[in-house]
Amino acid sequence: MQLTDTKQREYSREEVAKHDNQDSLWVVRGNQVFDLTTFHTDHPGGSEILMQFGGQDITEVLRDSDVHAHSIEAYRVLKDFYIGEIVASDRRPLSKPVDGKDEMDCIEDVDFLDIHKPLMAQMWWSSFSKDVYIREVHRPRHLPRPAVFFANPFLEKFTRTPWWVIPIYWTPIMLGLLYLGSEYERAQVMAIGFVFGLISWTLMEYSIHRFVFHYDENIPEGTIYQCAHFLLHGVHHFLPMDSMRLVMPPALSTFLALHILAILSCVLSMGMLHAVCAGLIVGYVLYDECHYWLHHGTSQNLYLNQLKTYHLRHHYKDFKAGFGITSDFWDKVFGTQFASPEY
Repeated sequence: MQLTDTKQREYSREEVAKHDNQDSLWVVRGNQVFDLTTFHTDHPGGSEILMQFGGQDITEVLRDSDVHAHSIEAYRVLKDFYIGEIVASDRRPLSKPVDGKDEMDCIEDVDFLDIHKPLMAQMWWSSFSKDVYIREVHRPRHLPRPAVFFANPFLEKFTRTPWWVIPIYWTPIMLGLLYLGSEYERAQVMAIGFVFGLISWTLMEYSIHRFVFHYDENIPEGTIYQCAHFLLHGVHHFLPMDSMRLVMPPALSTFLALHILAILSCVLSMGMLHAVCAGLIVGYVLYDECHYWLHHGTSQNLYLNQLKTYHLRHHYKDFKAGFGITSDFWDKVFGTQFASPEY
């Protein structure tokens, strides 16, 4: 696929090789040059992996399953960072994969949302079929900054939630529930209810993600339903590394929490109700913070890295499996693990 740009330039491989650090990170793929300076910190596999190949030709690295065989969606993201071509005297024949088709030629050019313009206006005035919408919203794009939802700055503020807002908002509520509950039940009973709520959250986390956030193909035809889906979870798959859309806005989580509270109040006594809800809140806060880390964190811990790989596979390879966030336990129970163990 010949990428073109009005500002296209040509570079020698020697010149590209100088851009091998976090302040200027370039790579070559075939005879095309890409500037990944603003992307390496958001790379699903971690910044350190990209840093190993700064200034180098990554054509075969992208295909190497020992490093990590990349999907077509990875090439779609890479395409956005194209800056030019290798000079004619430095060009090399492009090796083809086993099937003989260049990966860049497999990328479909589809008229969907422009990530550089306010998204909600585009969604509201769109006329995508449900099939096109579901397919395209689950094809990840990347921006080096938070996307813009609304042109109006006041409305835009309500669409962005930093990760640290979640514990600040929910911790006082959780402590208040424990205090009020202690007026009805002994500490031992409260502790049991709290642990039950904490453990129950793992199933609730899985269920909400699978049956609510990924209602997907079951949504009715129509723009208004697509807008609702986009706001609820679609945008997170469309822009998975957007740091301001990784945790649930308190307004939405409070709305869901009130419905859960209403249901639990029908079956639990006072005191136990407070304890279970407090446990659910702690589980939710841990989940949301863990979710943010899975997209932007780094660690030497093997389990955490496996969890990160597992979740990012849900985003970059198969959104119809791998619904567990803090654990794959319920995926194993309900048979929604990925078809093959490799990422």
